[in-house]
Amino acid sequence: MAAVERLSRGLLTLRLAFSKPDKLLLMYGHPDFDLFEAIYTTRAMRRLKPDPLPRDTVMKIIEAATMAPSNSNRQPWIFVVVSAAETRHFVGQRYKQAWEEHYFAANKRRFLETHPDTPEAKNLRSAIYLANHIGEAPVLIFACVKRYRDESRAGQPMVGSLYPAVQNLCLAARAHGLGTAITGLHKHFEDELNRRLKVPPEYANEILVPLGYPMGHWGRPARKPAREVTFIEQWGIRE
Repeated sequence: MAAVERLSRGLLTLRLAFSKPDKLLLMYGHPDFDLFEAIYTTRAMRRLKPDPLPRDTVMKIIEAATMAPSNSNRQPWIFVVVSAAETRHFVGQRYKQAWEEHYFAANKRRFLETHPDTPEAKNLRSAIYLANHIGEAPVLIFACVKRYRDESRAGQPMVGSLYPAVQNLCLAARAHGLGTAITGLHKHFEDELNRRLKVPPEYANEILVPLGYPMGHWGRPARKPAREVTFIEQWGIRE
């Protein structure tokens, strides 16, 4: 059966190569990877190996991010890629401090002690690992976005255009076998960080994505059923 599946995939690749040569130049330079496998298995991977990443791969992943739609096609994003050890160490120290001062409060410590076997505790332990080791990830990507300048929204970041791009980034990373996580905890030291990265004030340093080969395994995450989070025609009405 496996041989038949491999043959079928090979024939499909040949058909696509002849029928859509512009599309199948290795999927615009990316590995051939099923879209829905990426969607269903791209979860937060907070434990990352320190192995260095090829710059070309990182740039292809960012290129995929830029294919996302944006408000009026503004494309208001800038991605700051950090791989220098000194800067990663700088981020790691401050991220851990922000975690301990602003997030890992006494109630979370008690929950971890009293409910160690729950899914919530498992998720918390992975977040603790990230807080202690984020500076060891080989690449840190800071997703920055323009601020509105019109009178009613002046200074607000264009986050509605940024998050689709970041999700594209995570899906593309998955196709390359790389893990990601989305965090905003760096905003607790945003001013200091922006001075270090020379981010201008007209941009918000909104999202931090550590990138690297994962220590764990890919898998479908636990999610609420679609029916549980969907109303039909009006709020509160389910089929």
